[in-house]
Amino acid sequence: MPSETRTIELPFTTRTGCRIRPAPAGSARPPLLVSLHGQGQSGARQERWITPAVPDHFAAAFPDGFHKHEVRRPGRPIRLGYGWYLYTGDQDEFAASLAESEAALWRIVDAALEALGADPQRVYLSGFSQGAYLTHCAAVRAARRVAGWIGQSGRLKAEFLGAELAGVAGKAVLIQHGRQDEALAPTAAEESAAILSRNGADVTLRLYDTGHIIAPEMVVDMRAWLEAREPA
Repeated sequence: MPSETRTIELPFTTRTGCRIRPAPAGSARPPLLVSLHGQGQSGARQERWITPAVPDHFAAAFPDGFHKHEVRRPGRPIRLGYGWYLYTGDQDEFAASLAESEAALWRIVDAALEALGADPQRVYLSGFSQGAYLTHCAAVRAARRVAGWIGQSGRLKAEFLGAELAGVAGKAVLIQHGRQDEALAPTAAEESAAILSRNGADVTLRLYDTGHIIAPEMVVDMRAWLEAREPA
C-alpha cells in the first residue's frame, strides 16, 4: 500500500515530514514500526530500504530528521538531506541536542499512533547510523514506551544513560552491523550488545560482511525478528 505524507510542526527551524504506511484494511490496532534514516538521508529513502522488512500486518512511519541541510557530492545534483541532532564534538551540546530530538521523536510516534490507529503497547523503533544513536537513547530513556528496537550501524551512548539502563530489562533488541563498516567499527555493536545484555535486555547481535549500509540480508533478518515477536 502506498504511503501518505503528513507534516508535523515541531520546534525546530524546519517543518518535519513523516511518511506513514497503514496496516491492511480491517487490522485492529496493529503494531507500529517507526524507522529512522541515517545522516543526510530522508524518510522517503528509509522507506524504500526498510519497507521489505516491515511485516504485512504492521503499520509503519518513516519521518524526516529534524535538521534540514544541503547534501553536495561531486558529479551529483544538490539535494536536501536531514539529520536527527547536531554534533560538533562538544559532548554537552551533543547530549542536549539528543534530548531535544528524543522529545520531538516521541511527538512523531504519538502522531503516527493516532493517524494509523496503532497499538501504543506494541511500538518498535529502528534506526540506521545516526538514526541508530537516537533510537538507542530514546528507547532506553523511555523503555516503557517500546516493545523493542533495532539499531543498525550505530552505537549505544551508554555514557549518557547511567541508571536509566536498568529500564531495558526484558526488552527485545536487535543490533545489526557490518564487519567492514568504515564509519564505525563492529566492536561498537558488540559493546552495545554486551551493555544491554548485562542490564537484562533480550539482545540479538548480527554481524554481516558489509560496510556502512543497510544490506539486503539485514532487511531479511529484521523482518524475521519482527515477525517472531509480533506474529500475524
